Amino acid sequence: MWLITPIGFFSIVQKPGDKKTGTLTIRARVRSDLTALKQHYLPDLGPIIESSDTDYRFRATALRTEVSAAMARMVDGLDYSNFKSEVAKRQGHARSALYHDVWSVIYKLQTDPAFADKEPSADSYGGVVVSGGKRVLLREPTKHHGGYAWTFAKTAAKPGESPRDAAVRAVQEKTGYEATIRISVPGLFKGSASSTTYYVMDAKHPPTRPGWQTASMRWVEFDKARELIRQTPNAKGRDRDLAILDAAEKSVAAIPYKEHARVQPEDWNELHEMPPRHTVLYPRLSYKAEEMDKIQRGFFPTVMEQKWFLYFTGDRLRMHRSWTGLLICDVGFTFDSTGGASVADVIVNRDPDQYGNTEDGVDLKLVEDLIRDLLQPLDEPEVDGFIQSMMLASQPNYLGSPEVVRDALAPLFAAKVGWWGHLHDKSMPAVSPSEVDAEVQRITRVFSGNDPAYTAMPWHSVDQLGQSAIARFNLNVEYCAGESMQFVMLESAAAISLAIGRLLEGYLQDGTAHWPDALQQLHRLQEFVETVLLGTASVLHPGQTLLDYRWQPVVIEGEEDE
Repeated sequence: MWLITPIGFFSIVQKPGDKKTGTLTIRARVRSDLTALKQHYLPDLGPIIESSDTDYRFRATALRTEVSAAMARMVDGLDYSNFKSEVAKRQGHARSALYHDVWSVIYKLQTDPAFADKEPSADSYGGVVVSGGKRVLLREPTKHHGGYAWTFAKTAAKPGESPRDAAVRAVQEKTGYEATIRISVPGLFKGSASSTTYYVMDAKHPPTRPGWQTASMRWVEFDKARELIRQTPNAKGRDRDLAILDAAEKSVAAIPYKEHARVQPEDWNELHEMPPRHTVLYPRLSYKAEEMDKIQRGFFPTVMEQKWFLYFTGDRLRMHRSWTGLLICDVGFTFDSTGGASVADVIVNRDPDQYGNTEDGVDLKLVEDLIRDLLQPLDEPEVDGFIQSMMLASQPNYLGSPEVVRDALAPLFAAKVGWWGHLHDKSMPAVSPSEVDAEVQRITRVFSGNDPAYTAMPWHSVDQLGQSAIARFNLNVEYCAGESMQFVMLESAAAISLAIGRLLEGYLQDGTAHWPDALQQLHRLQEFVETVLLGTASVLHPGQTLLDYRWQPVVIEGEEDE
């Protein structure tokens, strides 16, 4: 058994000698992991033995009953919401990053078709083909067979044919695309005549001529696909295809960007051909099979600063300028038996009205740089800040909205004022300290991004909101150093609660003040807190902190001039 915990990584096994003694052998890669286990959870762990010629360098034994008790203690003490953050706090960011690599590998259990659950029994099997530009391929059946306007490819399996092979064959025959399964679409979908299992697929360009069953095809965005599918008069088939589309869209979202589907030329509008004025260059560039897999996925730009749109067709990589659609470089590859390839030639645009460079060396470096910088890393491309903000703002309870932040804070202020009011006037409705604490916990969840009812901004991170909160809410910098967002926001919410209490105590001691005066100062305090959480405090309240919002004595008219 592997056990990955915030204090270390362990392999727990029963060796032949353990069976006789009722013990288990606990192995680790580093001594400090076993030391921490003994210190925190398993005090009866035996001596740590070091051996340089075994798989695990360090090992120790303990009674099986004690190991079970130690694991129970670990579970009982579990109080964190993010495992990797807890590891970073306990063992540093290097260990946390290593565990993230482990997470990435195991994530393939969810996305790699090789690990998919056994498909439910179905009458037919089909594919939802998607592109790197998040478009989906629809086919128009010939003479709208079966009452379908637009639908997906499917077919029954031949004798001895696996469901996956049948689905791939259906896509090949009815769309002409050579497809590869990327992930299963959960569920069994029943139409008017059959039940079908579907897979999300990736397609190579260009397609061959589709079979006679298909009149035409379209690559469209998911929302447009819904519009087209709704044109199907066959109500049962229409509802089935809409359900398939919804499930496929969710499945696509589970695929990491670095494994995104191939970019298709239909992902971009108005792509131009290579002009008659061009030149052919012959560089010496070669790439391994795993590198070619990334290159063939292409690149889809998401912000204006990303000036290239790249897609692979046949054995060529087309490099278009994204702003104009002009084809600048067309790179040919010669593949070897391993899947690796060498660059055979590069056709370069030399039309002066389309492309200004005339130096071969500059163009060859451009090709090499684009492949290295855009295709090889396959990191998630940045989304334009304005577009991202608009997308987030359209989500429910967006925390970039002053109204949403104000409504989120109001219950905390009401609970604290209610508790304080009852403390000093028993005739007022009782509010318990636990109710105030519940509001502190709720504020923590909301602004640390752990409340699914709210939509956070990119601003809601330890490096941004977290650091601002530490400064503006007068938190202890050293105490908060290296802590998670949840920890910082818990300290922040507690500091806000204390500030409300301090302000109210100041009101109580001010013999000339009236309750409307207190409400006015509470309003100013809440407004300041809102701006901190929104990220606008530096503009609206430059240099101010919670300490600036203590009770301000009320000045009676006429006393000011004395």
